[in-house]
Amino acid sequence: MALANACVDAGVRAEVVSGGMSVPQHPGPAVRVHQLEPVCSADLYFSGIVDSMGEPVTQELQQRRSKQLLDIFYDLNPKVLVTELFPFGRRRFRFELLPLLEAAKTQGTHVVCSVRDSIQRRTADREAETVQLLRAYYQSVLIHGVKDFLPFSESFGKAGEIDDFLHYTGLVDTGPGMIPDVIEEGEIIVSAGGGAAGNALYRCAVDSAALSRYPDVRWRILAGATPDPQALNDLRARAPERVTIESNRLDFRALLKNCRLSVSQIGYNSSIDLLVSGAPALVVPFTGDGNETEQDARAARLHQQGRVVVLDESGLTAAALAKAVDDLLERGPARFKPQSCSGAKTAAQYLKRWPAE
Repeated sequence: MALANACVDAGVRAEVVSGGMSVPQHPGPAVRVHQLEPVCSADLYFSGIVDSMGEPVTQELQQRRSKQLLDIFYDLNPKVLVTELFPFGRRRFRFELLPLLEAAKTQGTHVVCSVRDSIQRRTADREAETVQLLRAYYQSVLIHGVKDFLPFSESFGKAGEIDDFLHYTGLVDTGPGMIPDVIEEGEIIVSAGGGAAGNALYRCAVDSAALSRYPDVRWRILAGATPDPQALNDLRARAPERVTIESNRLDFRALLKNCRLSVSQIGYNSSIDLLVSGAPALVVPFTGDGNETEQDARAARLHQQGRVVVLDESGLTAAALAKAVDDLLERGPARFKPQSCSGAKTAAQYLKRWPAE
């Protein structure tokens, strides 16, 4: 949505197709969202995809989604088609993406891959397949990062083979959200985006607050965009009085600007939130079954810069988290100079000029 809104601001019509579960969106008035029949990951380890009822995706559903996507493409007849991550990931969606790419090739549509600064590391064969798909269907790759901070080659070994495709836009800020009139100051803010991967961190944070040597410091746990009501009640039942537990808030950026410490995972958006807000941070990179590498890579770079303290997910216990938080509170963690992340504007300018080339 940040990229689409930046395109509109640059005078380019932009529309978004979403294939995941429907979530609250706040698009600009000129951005239309097309929702496919929704699917999501079956579990934290991305072992498969399931429909809105939690059932494995059938061939019939795949065919319906593919037709729906093609109908949208032919109806809009775009000058530029942007795919998020594919072909560097999203291989489970080849059933709908490859027909889309074939249609774009036939129509002469300029095709761009939009990808974050770090991706999941793959085997040499998988990387070779990615290069082949790029050469067959794509003209450009927009990397939403800074080369000097985290080169794409660190997570994609064959980056040198596609150097002519690569364009760094800088980091993309998704926007500050709502700024409230009054907000609590000096809290510890615990967040993990909106996925189930954060549940372990939420539970651990509740117990850590009870162990902390700083009983006067308030904790606020943001337990996702649409948390399970029972899980929310369970957390509240075991939480000390000074711990507030609620769903994600539109004023999250403002909370970070006023917090004493942020405790979170370190996905792409979380890193942007920290950089833009200047909040001191303790991060717990998500590693899943041990093969997820994206957050580890980002955390390592930020740690090298002295920007975050890292606690390995494998060592995440209530006692370990309480000690790490207390150690930071004892030092009186200083805030950092907020950093501008204007990659969406840069990306919009690329997208605006490419069809004419």
